[in-house]
Amino acid sequence: MAQIWGTPTSHDIDMVDEGNQIVVFSNYRGIINWWMEIFKAYYPNIKCREKGDTIKIKPTMGVTIKLNKTTRLMKISGKDHWPWFVDTFEKLLDVGNGDAVELQSDGASAVSENSVTRYLQLDKDDEEVQDLLDRIPEGGGIMHHEFIMRLWKSLLDDWFGVGAAVYIVTPRIDSERLFTVMLLMIRNKGTGFSVTLLTPAKQDGERFEKIMEKTKRRMKEVKTAQDSRLISDVKLQWVMDTLIIQHEDFSTNFIAAHKDGEAEVLTTTAHFHKAHFHHQQKDNVCYNRLSPHDLRKNYLLPLNIGNNVF
Repeated sequence: MAQIWGTPTSHDIDMVDEGNQIVVFSNYRGIINWWMEIFKAYYPNIKCREKGDTIKIKPTMGVTIKLNKTTRLMKISGKDHWPWFVDTFEKLLDVGNGDAVELQSDGASAVSENSVTRYLQLDKDDEEVQDLLDRIPEGGGIMHHEFIMRLWKSLLDDWFGVGAAVYIVTPRIDSERLFTVMLLMIRNKGTGFSVTLLTPAKQDGERFEKIMEKTKRRMKEVKTAQDSRLISDVKLQWVMDTLIIQHEDFSTNFIAAHKDGEAEVLTTTAHFHKAHFHHQQKDNVCYNRLSPHDLRKNYLLPLNIGNNVF
């Protein structure tokens, strides 16, 4: 189910397996019309029965789909609902990104209350990545912790957004920074990015597994303005399936990415940890563009990563 959720969609959706049925939901007002366009495109001869706020569809034997125009829920049930979902639902989502009519904005904010974008407080209209990069002196310099944190988050978001291969390397990462990485992954799902986190198996006497468990608990506990979970189990599982974690002992910090014959790297003395991002810390920062070959040779291979990525 997590893999299916990872399919690119023009609207944010979520899904829950309740055993006897699968429930798919979204906060977008016109989502039911979007689903109907998809079903009509995929099943040209499909027949629908409408009663009150509910639209009932039987795409194949043993499968019943109910769409509720008020709650915006899709409920998939029937004795064969699970194999149909596994075999077909990803194809339906692909149709939604191609032949089906894309929903227009309903005038509401493009960022819903339930969006991880709102939680991340990340607005690309107000703060372009290039504006931040232009503030770094040529050859690098000493920058304040707030600037480094904003640049770190914005660069990762930018790289995830273009589908780059991303590397996060630090000897020390806390659950808050790991949580931010996961939210950025969810925000940019479907772009085709890959992400590798390289960090020691033990940091300040604490095993990384404990930091990860703390982050997972945080993912499950954070609520939206409507008091529902910000991150569902399906989204969390997709993150865990997508994030590549490797362990080495070292003492350097950088984030890097490559795509289409170009590479970038941001090096800093700041650990990706509250001790450097929240405590009036000042650290060295340097940004460079380079070739993927040089990124691999000078940054990745010395840390035993990058052997199978170029």
